[in-house]
Amino acid sequence: MDAAYKEKITKICRAAAAAPSGDNSQPWRFVFRAPDMLEFHAIPEKDNALLNVDESGTLIALGAAIQNAELEAKVLGFNPEIRYSKEGSLIATFTLHKEGDCSEVERRLQQAITLRHSNRKAYKKTPLAPDDQQALFNAVGKLTSVSFSLVEDQKLMGIISRALTTMEEIALKNKSIHKLFFESIFWSKERNIEGKSGLYIKTLELPLPAQVLFKVLRYWPVASFLARIGFPKMVAETNAKQNASASAFGVIAVNRFDRTSYIEAGRLLERVWLDTAVRGMSFQIVTGLLFLARAMEHETSSIFSIGERASVLESYARIRENLKGSSEPFLMFRVGYAAAPSAVSFRREPIIEDIR
Repeated sequence: MDAAYKEKITKICRAAAAAPSGDNSQPWRFVFRAPDMLEFHAIPEKDNALLNVDESGTLIALGAAIQNAELEAKVLGFNPEIRYSKEGSLIATFTLHKEGDCSEVERRLQQAITLRHSNRKAYKKTPLAPDDQQALFNAVGKLTSVSFSLVEDQKLMGIISRALTTMEEIALKNKSIHKLFFESIFWSKERNIEGKSGLYIKTLELPLPAQVLFKVLRYWPVASFLARIGFPKMVAETNAKQNASASAFGVIAVNRFDRTSYIEAGRLLERVWLDTAVRGMSFQIVTGLLFLARAMEHETSSIFSIGERASVLESYARIRENLKGSSEPFLMFRVGYAAAPSAVSFRREPIIEDIR
């Protein structure tokens, strides 16, 4: 392909690679097949195997990447024909037809791709502005396998928030989850700038004393001792209060647990997130408990104690009881207004395999 066309393909893949993924795992691979097809492949082994039930976390990330790529392609003048693959590592193909139309909404969302970041700070406890609320609902578009709702009642938010932070409680007292969590955290600013996978400590928005404590907590004997004196519960309750400072919880539900639903959940997640970024709002995914509950329903080993299993499934049931609708809650996030994040996670430059 000529230099100008190659640059457009690179821009599309760069936009795709800016999508969110669990622990910034970036579980994707891009393949260009001449003359006009771009393929999106999954690399599920990059994701946390315990929480990646049915490879759902990987497929959510690919869905978000596909959404970004579509927006970028349209801004560049293409009309991408998107087809999902039903099985295997190939998730979707883009046939890049020329002379496509790009709406003002799509152009605005594309401009937010580089502005979209997680913000784990405490939010201002203020209601959503009516225009901001409506914009979130408008983000659903033509997606049919997923639905979207908001929880804005402060009492319900408090109940749901505490149920969600059962995840943190388990992570600080279960040896296997503790290992997975702390192995993902790193302290190197240089590693973050290089776009390596994992969670950069500054993005967690911990006060300095807590950052120091985390360096000690990564050692299981220390975490185990603190678990015996109730430290995990205290952390969970503190985090629950911070999470409930949001204006609302967003809920993305699926009609069924299948491949297409996971991809479209990722696309919807990214559309909503981009729209909040455009509007200067803050956003954080708080969905770990939902993933952990699904993992426990599939897990038959001795990773979890009977008490831990009961605690997680009870928390999940409490969330279900306080949400409307018959669809299964699949992804949750908190949204609102806050100061800018202290740090953001960078991405690796995408590698594009060019097959002629």
